[in-house]
Amino acid sequence: MSKTPRRPKSVLIPGCLVMVCLAMTACTGGTNTSKVYRADGQGSKAVANETDYDGQTSTQATQDSKAKRQVPAQQMTEQRRTRKVEQIEGLSIAPKRRPNDPIYVSLVPPVLDSKMQEAEKSKGSVERQIRSEFTSDPIIKLVEGDRSSSDKGKVRSVPSIADVEVAPKVSIKDVYVLQPKTGKPGKMTAVIFEATITSQEPPITSTVSETGHYLQNVEVSKRFASQIKQIILERIGPGIPAH
Repeated sequence: MSKTPRRPKSVLIPGCLVMVCLAMTACTGGTNTSKVYRADGQGSKAVANETDYDGQTSTQATQDSKAKRQVPAQQMTEQRRTRKVEQIEGLSIAPKRRPNDPIYVSLVPPVLDSKMQEAEKSKGSVERQIRSEFTSDPIIKLVEGDRSSSDKGKVRSVPSIADVEVAPKVSIKDVYVLQPKTGKPGKMTAVIFEATITSQEPPITSTVSETGHYLQNVEVSKRFASQIKQIILERIGPGIPAH
């Protein structure tokens, strides 16, 4: 009687496992996939594409760490832009001062260079000369700037009512100019007046300057003050909100 050779159990067991896996896949209807990752250069991984066993590849729209950082920055930029638009729209709607209403100006004490300090006849004479050009103006009213006040031992800031701030500088320098008689360049000791004019509403910053012979500093300061008045009355004044 012949004996039927037996198959090794090591062959039958893997075959059973394969059948069980195929059956589970068919029952669940699942799709096996493989994923390919890419690195963003900073240690983070993101799915570049995904391939199933049918050969179909689908690209995954995932954000890497750099894109995630960009989202808050973009949101902040958009919020700032929105606030700026709202501010501009609010200023355009708010009633403006009438032509004859006063404009309150804070005139900061001028900054003098060393040569101007030596040439100053008396302490504060340059500041008094500049201020005198505004005291008689029917529209411009000089007021104090922001200052500190003591209340029961506590120092607090007192806001100014100024619509405009003017910060002047005065210096003496040697400059070269054309001589009126000869037409040739020559050196002249000049006094130079400069100022930065700033307003919050409307948001404007402007600079002016005036130069002349230092012996004619009074005449030069008058022309200097005239430029400042023109900026305040014509450029800034019409956009100042009504008080």
